Amino acid sequence: MPRPGSFRSLPIRYFFLILDIYAGGAWAHLCTVQHRWLMGQKMRMLLGFSFVAAGLLCATSTIGSTLEDIKSSGELKLAYRADIPPFSSHDRDLQPKGFTIDLCGIIAHDLSELLEIPDMKVTWVKVTAQDRIAAIATGRAHLECGGTTITLSRQETVDFSNLTYVTGTGLMVWVDGKIETIADLEGRRVTVVAGTTNETVLKDTLAARGINANLRVVDSHVEALKLLADRKVDAMAGDRATLLGLGYASQGEDDLVITVDMLSFEPYALPLRRNDADFRLAVNRSLSALYLRGDVGRLWEKWFGPYNVKPTSLLLTLYRLNSFAE
Repeated sequence: MPRPGSFRSLPIRYFFLILDIYAGGAWAHLCTVQHRWLMGQKMRMLLGFSFVAAGLLCATSTIGSTLEDIKSSGELKLAYRADIPPFSSHDRDLQPKGFTIDLCGIIAHDLSELLEIPDMKVTWVKVTAQDRIAAIATGRAHLECGGTTITLSRQETVDFSNLTYVTGTGLMVWVDGKIETIADLEGRRVTVVAGTTNETVLKDTLAARGINANLRVVDSHVEALKLLADRKVDAMAGDRATLLGLGYASQGEDDLVITVDMLSFEPYALPLRRNDADFRLAVNRSLSALYLRGDVGRLWEKWFGPYNVKPTSLLLTLYRLNSFAE
């Protein structure tokens, strides 16, 4: 016999009625708990979004944009290197000159018009192969106007403009040095500049091919060229276009030659501050316009014409591919 007070002692209709009451109460309680939990989640999400938004606002107000910085200061800071002709060097009065220097001069003119600063000051900041990326990342300069190769590791620190040139790592040697390819460096002396992609390429290539060369790493192209000119090394590694400019300026076109080896692919662009889309767009708009106008061809003739070299089909394609319409 069922115990008094138990569900089994009640008629079946009361059992379902009580079950409905209990279930309804439990469901109501569950809904209340769920509602409170969801409200809590929403509040936490809103607070999270608020903190993120506040962080972004603080970051924006702290960092600002490059265009805002130039507009407020009236000054554009351009980094350059003194040792990589015909791209970037300086004259006897220590004024920057070169192919990339002229590119940046056109960009500076376009920025002054964009920002409506007719008397915008252009300050040239001298950098080296070792500190050029840091100069942009820390704000010492807004744009670097040298001969810098785009790499993924460098893009962890800075952004880049569209491409401005393409070359590759090569070797410059004395015409009587009996070095025709990198294989001839076995037992010979070779120099390269620290902090360049050429250093990495040269070391990797020597190791991969098992070539036992005496490698001397120096701080600048000037130092490397002096070692070669004084015959303290047998070869100098660097970007082929830079080697061409250095060799021609130093020894003329008969004594120093560049070997047939092209050990790497080196696409050049202009480093600028990371995560600044507006400034990058302004720079790229200027580059596209000067490519479309044909200014880049005139600059080529000015800076590479004296070496009796012509732009390669690859380089011409590069300029065509980086000529974007509005």
